[in-house]
This record gives sequence, structure tokens and C-alpha cells, in this order.
Amino acid sequence: MRLALPARSFTIAVGWPLGAAALALIALTFLFLPSTPERTGAASTAVAGPTHPLIFFDDQAFAQALASAEATDPTPMPGARAVIVPHHWLAGHLILGSLRDLAASGDYRRIILIGPNHINAGGAAVITSDLPWQTPFGLVEPDREAIRQLAIDGQARSEPAVLSYEHAVAGIVPAIAYLLPDARLVPLILRSDLTSTDVNTLAAALAPLLDGETAIIAAVDFSHYLSAQQARQRDRETLEALQSLDSSRILSFGDEHLDSPPAIAALMETMRLLSATEFELRENSNSSELGDSALAPVTSYITGYYR
Repeated sequence: MRLALPARSFTIAVGWPLGAAALALIALTFLFLPSTPERTGAASTAVAGPTHPLIFFDDQAFAQALASAEATDPTPMPGARAVIVPHHWLAGHLILGSLRDLAASGDYRRIILIGPNHINAGGAAVITSDLPWQTPFGLVEPDREAIRQLAIDGQARSEPAVLSYEHAVAGIVPAIAYLLPDARLVPLILRSDLTSTDVNTLAAALAPLLDGETAIIAAVDFSHYLSAQQARQRDRETLEALQSLDSSRILSFGDEHLDSPPAIAALMETMRLLSATEFELRENSNSSELGDSALAPVTSYITGYYR
């Protein structure tokens, strides 16, 4: 795939009223998120009614990440049921490479996209939305029936404004539109204070959705605020937990290990219910290895999949 880009820059389009939490998240985004680009001839589908606006997107960063990902041949993930990717676009090639390889691994018509609620915005432990998402590659449609069922079961509350300004989800949707254009979306962001009981209950609600055409994508960044050497040690501990499906250990970790223990724990418990217990590591890196100063605190990245 080769990308031809029209002139476009980082965009913020406000389609929802902003509360203090949303404004705070935008401020955090400007501080910490390099954003991300466009497929020639992509249809721009008009719809009646509200949509999530295109906010976290930078065409140049996306194009560079895509070129880097395409520098290597696709490596399919046979039997993949769940994939872990970053949401930090400094590691955009890891995001796009993973989604490209997922697309090469099966016919995925539904994606459950799960990530952190960075500032615990909104009024529920798990937040979703049944609105379509604007992207440079056309609309990403929600799977409204699956989202409705999660709401009926009490596992998620629809709060579109919160989802629009959470880059862990909103920043990944354009990549899904580009690489998995036929997939409908079930977006979920999780507060940081979910308990093991909450995680298990959510996993029990997600497992029935994981048919042969559905995959979970967990957009999670790993060790924060430590040196590169310290981050590598924390990543070794995290990888041990990922490989042993030790969700209790994951839930005991803080930002020094990962930014959303509940998201990864929920993914792991869902995989346990599906007997998809084998974790295949693809990449483990950090921001210093991708061009940031080795002396600065780093963010680390783990990509891999369960089958």
C-alpha cells in the first residue's frame, strides 16, 4: 500500500460541548502526543446526525509511520484473537505494522478497541459510544448492537464527548479505517480504578462477541517516567505477566509498568475465557530507541498478540 496525501495538518474539530475534563485531556494531548495521514480517493461518506470529529490526526506522521511499517514484509498473526499496540504516535510504525499484519491474518469485520481513560473523565467505569467516527479514509461505523448489549448488561455507558477527546481510542481509529476498512467498531475506555471483579465481569461480557470475525485491539503504552534501563526491567516484569496471563499482577502495576492495567487485564481475562492463552511477543522498544534522548524519561512499547 502506498499513501498519497492531500494537504492536511493536525486538526481539532469540536463537535461536542467541552467540559473541564475534556479540555484537560486536550491539554495533555498537546503535551504528550505527536499526532498522525490518507488514502488517495478515499470516499468521504456524508451522514445525517452527529459523528465523532477528526481530532487526533497528522498526515505527515501517519505517512512516515506507514512508510516505516511497509519497509518490512507483512508478518501475519495466525489465530490472533487480540493484539496489543501503542497509542503514542512516536511508535506509529508499531501501530500500523500490527494492524496491517492483523488484516493479513483473517477477515475481521468487528474490532473491539480498548484503552485507558487517561484522566478518568465521564461518569462511568467503562465508557463507549455508538456514533460513527470521521477519518480521512471515510467513516468508521460502530457496531451498535454490540454496544447496546454492553450498555444493557451494565458494562459500559455511552458518553460520546469523552470518547472524542481520548486519544488512546480516537487516535487509533484512522489507522483502523485505513487498514481494516470493513470493520465496525466497539470502542471502550476504562477508568484506572477498575477492580479484578470489574475486569472479570467485563471480560465475561466481551467473550461472546469474539467470533471468528472479531478481534480486540488494546491500545496501551507501557513504562512511563523512568530511564530506559529502568523501563526495560519493568517491561521484563510486564512480559512475564502477559505470558502467564497473570491479570492480578497486571492490576497491581502502576505507570512505571503501563498506563492502563485494567485494559490489559480485561483483555487477558477475555482471552482466558476463549482459551486463547498463548502470547506472541512482536516488538519491545521505548522512546529513546526511536529517537528521543536516551537521558530523558521514556515511554516503552510492547506489541504482541494472543491466540
